[in-house]
Amino acid sequence: MFQFISSLKHQISDFRKNESGHFALWIALLGLPIVSAVGFALDSENRIRGVANLKAALDSAALAAVIPDGLNDAQRQAYALEVFNKNYQGPTVRTVEVTATRDSVKIGAEIGIQSLLAGMVGNREFTVQDESEAVLTKSDTVCVLALDEEGPYSLVFDDSSIFSAPSCSVQVNSKSPQALMAATPTPPVARNFCSSGGAIGEFLPRVKANCSPVADPYRELEIPPAGTSCDQRQQVVIKNKNGKGAGRRFLESQLATNVDGESVIPDHATLSPGIYCRGLEISGANVSLEPGVYHIWGGLTFTQNAGVYGNGVTFILKGEDTPLMIEEGAQVWLKAPASGLTEGLVFWQRYLEMRDYIRGIVPEVPNRKTSESIINSGGGLHIVGTAYLPNHKLTVRSDSPVSSQSPATSFIAYQLEFSGRTNMQVAVDHVAAGLPPLKPYTDDGARLVQ
Repeated sequence: MFQFISSLKHQISDFRKNESGHFALWIALLGLPIVSAVGFALDSENRIRGVANLKAALDSAALAAVIPDGLNDAQRQAYALEVFNKNYQGPTVRTVEVTATRDSVKIGAEIGIQSLLAGMVGNREFTVQDESEAVLTKSDTVCVLALDEEGPYSLVFDDSSIFSAPSCSVQVNSKSPQALMAATPTPPVARNFCSSGGAIGEFLPRVKANCSPVADPYRELEIPPAGTSCDQRQQVVIKNKNGKGAGRRFLESQLATNVDGESVIPDHATLSPGIYCRGLEISGANVSLEPGVYHIWGGLTFTQNAGVYGNGVTFILKGEDTPLMIEEGAQVWLKAPASGLTEGLVFWQRYLEMRDYIRGIVPEVPNRKTSESIINSGGGLHIVGTAYLPNHKLTVRSDSPVSSQSPATSFIAYQLEFSGRTNMQVAVDHVAAGLPPLKPYTDDGARLVQ
């Protein structure tokens, strides 16, 4: 044993004194591929991580920038860049390019990632480029929009009402914690429920809170030209009275005939578009409406089982307090124009003061409630198009469990309420309705295409 240990010590001593260089050569030959392999692995990992971080930030920026309404192209580009900078965490960004329209946002970037292998030959970085594009989809439409930005209970589902809108979304712009409320036995159903504030009650699906507000799609729409005065200033009342003139076509200028302050004409009349300066009431009569725009000052009422039919019509409710009243039992079939300035709009409320309007003064639309309108959904309510009442609280209710259906309907109002025993089935099939796509489009209507 002693001899073995002594021999081993001698061999080790000789190996340490050996200067022939064979050991160093082998280390050099084996070390180069080892270092290269390690460098390649680290470079690959850095590259994969850098590409993933870059792509995630680009995707987020494109989606975020294409969704908001009310931005011009320059603002949309700036917003995309802001979102990218907040989300990107990685190597140095060399360049970023953004192109944006209302329907599409494309953003691309180039980054430099440090390389161990490239550094050995003097080039310390390699280049990575990527881009993302998001487009606005129009398949998910907001069919109920409450414009109130502050108040509680901006949209309420109450009593025994049933609400079903599986093909479209519901949006509340109020930031109140109680912006949206459901107090019904049957939870309201929609494709999405979105509230800028909070919600109370049960919804299917669950409400998305803290959503960005949806801009009023018609706020900047200018009212179509019309005369600033009227041929008659009495209220037009059409009652179910069998008498001379039944079945005739009546122009607005022919309706001021009674001394009691009402222009009463008989059943089965046909009305023409015009300016109704003291309102229009159809009470228990059957009336046909010629296509066009009906300018209403003073209120629009359908009552006492009235039957009203109009294809290609828009009612513009002008004034400071011009309510819409559709009472229980009225048989109402109205369809909006398919083209023109008022395309898609059945009811359009516009805040105006008559004397100023006659002088050509058109005020800004106030951000508050100025009146209340009521639509009773019982009977034969059939509205094809949009009821747009930006300064009204709109209540849709019924005392009978009658379902109100239409291929394409939407409600936009300052505040909304669905109550009573209303069974409201809302759809937005504009193709079946023969209308352009209903507005606005929901925040969920965006997807990546690159």
